[in-house]
Amino acid sequence: MLRVVLDTNVIISGTITDYGAPFQILKSWEKGDFVIIVSEPILQEIERVLHYPHIKNERRLTDQDIGNVLQLLRIYGINIPAEIEIEAVPEDPEDNKFIVAAVEGDADYIVSGDRHLRDLKSYRDIEIVSPSEFVRILDSGTE
Repeated sequence: MLRVVLDTNVIISGTITDYGAPFQILKSWEKGDFVIIVSEPILQEIERVLHYPHIKNERRLTDQDIGNVLQLLRIYGINIPAEIEIEAVPEDPEDNKFIVAAVEGDADYIVSGDRHLRDLKSYRDIEIVSPSEFVRILDSGTE
């Protein structure tokens, strides 16, 4: 089974829209096509971003909606401790949490719309791909 770290932007986009690659990715996760690896720093960032007024208010998200997203990720995701330190993204050190989760969780992919992460292309044999690339990978059935 594929093990995948989804960047916050992928989870947020897939949660607040019902179209596009991030939405397709979350639907594939719901079907069991892969497992998501998460950590507390990633979950905290997701919660913070979902509470941004321009997201929460425009999408009419309630605190319960946000709690439900986090609960699903906590229950059905693979939670790693985020204990190691990695400095792989000097342009945006906040992105290192996704690399840490991928390494600790033995991920196959990191899926991100973030240029700083995607510019790495890979880290320790973990491929870093865009949402649309990951949809193509899922569609082709190749790992």
